[in-house]
Amino acid sequence: MSMRMKRGLLASVCLTWLAAAAHAQTRPPPPQTRPVIESYVELAWHGYRAAYEDALRLQRAVDEFVQAKVRDEKALNRVRQAWIETRPSYGRTETFRFYEGPIDFGKRADGAQGPEPLLNSWPVDESYIDYVRGNPTAGLINNSDIPITRATLIERNARDDEIDVTTGYHAIEFLLWGQDLNADGPGDRPVSDFVGDGAAARRRVYLKVATDLLVENLKFVVDQWAPGADNYRARFLSMDPRQSVANILTGMATLAGFEVAAERLATPLDSGSQEDEHSCFSDTTHVDILANVTGIADLYFGRGANYQGAGIATAMEAVNPAVNARIAEQIETSLNLARALDHPFDRTLATPPGSPQRAKVEELVAALQSLARLLKLAGLSLAVNIVVTTEHDD
Repeated sequence: MSMRMKRGLLASVCLTWLAAAAHAQTRPPPPQTRPVIESYVELAWHGYRAAYEDALRLQRAVDEFVQAKVRDEKALNRVRQAWIETRPSYGRTETFRFYEGPIDFGKRADGAQGPEPLLNSWPVDESYIDYVRGNPTAGLINNSDIPITRATLIERNARDDEIDVTTGYHAIEFLLWGQDLNADGPGDRPVSDFVGDGAAARRRVYLKVATDLLVENLKFVVDQWAPGADNYRARFLSMDPRQSVANILTGMATLAGFEVAAERLATPLDSGSQEDEHSCFSDTTHVDILANVTGIADLYFGRGANYQGAGIATAMEAVNPAVNARIAEQIETSLNLARALDHPFDRTLATPPGSPQRAKVEELVAALQSLARLLKLAGLSLAVNIVVTTEHDD
């Protein structure tokens, strides 16, 4: 096909898409969307509550470790395991992001903003927090002129650069594991880093303050989705149904096509650097990816822990069963590919282009971007138009 014909075809497709999108905005949403919206707020509440409860268990483990008279490798490993066990529940909630909801609303006039940057920011400049190879006095922990407090960590989080992360899961992860300098495993911070006075004492304080802040921010989001309150949940239920459905699909499609496919998979694959991994210090990136894809699947089908509601699939089966079947198939494909990722993920990054390990990641990237495009088609079927980045910028 000539380039002129390709451009003509692309223009035709774009015009068709724009016409369909414009038509969607003039149609009322189908009645099947109301149960979907009501199930969505319940799923968000259940999901964030599970993440909060897991974070409470991490907090208890950290408190025991920090307050113990004797700290050994077994004690540190118990805290590490508690951190690992917090991740899947939070990863499944990330499908509730990306539309100015309570987790990631932009900065307001009073300076307030959603807590997501304090919860899950990455990548992390390790030297901003603590010592790194070649610089034994780096970071806030080694600067005794800076108090380690809740206010300090919040104020300094991404203050000058987005990788200057001081709070959240990955700051805690770095404190627990240290730099990952091992090609075949996670970081290996010695427990002696937490024993004694000076920097070790400040490290214990940092670990506790960061964990307490994690719990605090998750509790904020839980409260915003709790039933029977004057909160974001109530506002979401009172929105124009078109806006509510658009928000639901925007979160799912953005997580699939951009955040996971482009940012969390394609970026580290392109750079080959484990510094670009999502959970690089603990080598649990594969757990994050599967949790994210599982969250999308659960939301689409309206299912959660001890809860079954009406997902987007319910409405789609009524208005466009053919597209619904395609989405269901693409979700299953994406789940299977996520389960099949080799781990630790940095082994894949170390392989040359064209390797079987890299091919698995590339196949998952393509599957998730296809899923995002299908979710946009679902939006048109449900009388809403969503605009989502689904391609990775090289």
